[in-house]
Amino acid sequence: MNLYKILLFVFVSVIAVSCKKDWLEIRSNKSLDVPNTIDKYQALLDNSAIMNDARPSMGEISADNYYLSYNTWNTWNTTFKNAYTWETDIYNATLSDPQNWNNPYRQAFYANIVLDGLDDVKSTGDILHYNNARGCALYYRGEAFFWVSQIYTRPYSLTFPDNPGIPLRLDSDPNGTSVRAGMHDTYQQILNDLQGSLNYLPVIPLYKTRPSKPAAFAMLSRVYLVMQDYSHALQYADSCLKLYDSVLDYNTVKTAGIMYPIPPQNKEVIFLATLDDPLQTLGVNSLVDSTLYRSYDNNDLRKTLFYKPNTSGLPNFIGTYTGGATLVSTVSTKAFGGIATDEVYLTRAECYARTGNVQAAMNDLNKLMAARWKSTVPFVPFTAANPTDALAIILQERRKETPFRGLRWLDLRRLNSEGANITLTRNLNGQQYTLPPNDPRYTLPIPPDVISMSGMTQNDR
Repeated sequence: MNLYKILLFVFVSVIAVSCKKDWLEIRSNKSLDVPNTIDKYQALLDNSAIMNDARPSMGEISADNYYLSYNTWNTWNTTFKNAYTWETDIYNATLSDPQNWNNPYRQAFYANIVLDGLDDVKSTGDILHYNNARGCALYYRGEAFFWVSQIYTRPYSLTFPDNPGIPLRLDSDPNGTSVRAGMHDTYQQILNDLQGSLNYLPVIPLYKTRPSKPAAFAMLSRVYLVMQDYSHALQYADSCLKLYDSVLDYNTVKTAGIMYPIPPQNKEVIFLATLDDPLQTLGVNSLVDSTLYRSYDNNDLRKTLFYKPNTSGLPNFIGTYTGGATLVSTVSTKAFGGIATDEVYLTRAECYARTGNVQAAMNDLNKLMAARWKSTVPFVPFTAANPTDALAIILQERRKETPFRGLRWLDLRRLNSEGANITLTRNLNGQQYTLPPNDPRYTLPIPPDVISMSGMTQNDR
């Protein structure tokens, strides 16, 4: 069977979104060829355009890493313009959101095709490839559900476990009914998928676009961090770093004649993925938040590797771990949406601080920061007198280390729910816009076509 037919079949089948009568606009056609071997299922999972190249960017668009001039803002489509200013109705006459809603569910659909199909494929004699395919599929589905939950549900809360979650599509039937699970069930499914993937994934993947055990441990750490379960976040971050702990010395990064100097296959990358298309404009057309930019010491290499002055002398972001390219093209400047060890070190450091282990927290932070400092200037290790001071330092460095990765939105939701009281402000064409802490607008509205087709409850804004 021709692999092209497989991919064409699946591509046609996943154009649409979760809905009441038809999860997909195109019903499955049983006369078309479908995958039926382990290699063909793995080929579906290796389609980087679907599985790696478009993580939701609506959170990053809504976050405070950058600001836009009015002229640049005016070039954006209606949905993203409204998300930038935190409007109650971001869609207006726009009905769908192919990037932020459709893409993760398409990723989950591919994973479900593989999981359903592998149930009918014998693994005897090819157990390694079978395990890799099953592990990858579980990881991809759990990760897809996680990203949807961070955009379209309220921040995680133990107090309100029955808050609306997301539709959990757990099979490849295109005609199943989509309903919103509760928040508790949503997060439990994410954890089940990611924990389940650990039984199958290898420690070292064949390609960095494939999941691995370190990637699954790191994703679990990220999920538990969002859930404010810091003991489990610490456990999984530690498990990741015991398997893969490389740190890139920024003194070794070449910058001469290179627009995006940090290479996509650098030693810190555990799992390579990108954020979605709108961030192509954030790199060169947006302006980095001035408070964030000023927070870098002049001896901190991130100030020159992450940012470059434009013709007006204002900083643009260039520090993406994708090297400025998509996974399917070399002409787009997409931002990193995967997993790297710097994030995991900072997660472990934060969790050490929150659980009272100040020395371990500062050790992790200093290991990372020593690799960020100019080698010509002695690095003075960070110190903290108590867990509160350690936490404040680590959160500041997390802010400076991981901009434009989609993580700031997650942190704002989490930290504000703990009382951080961070208010976001935009100034645009003489008008000021604000997003207070814990505002309902920290949850994006579900696209109108999904609501009308499924009848599910819309988010309050």
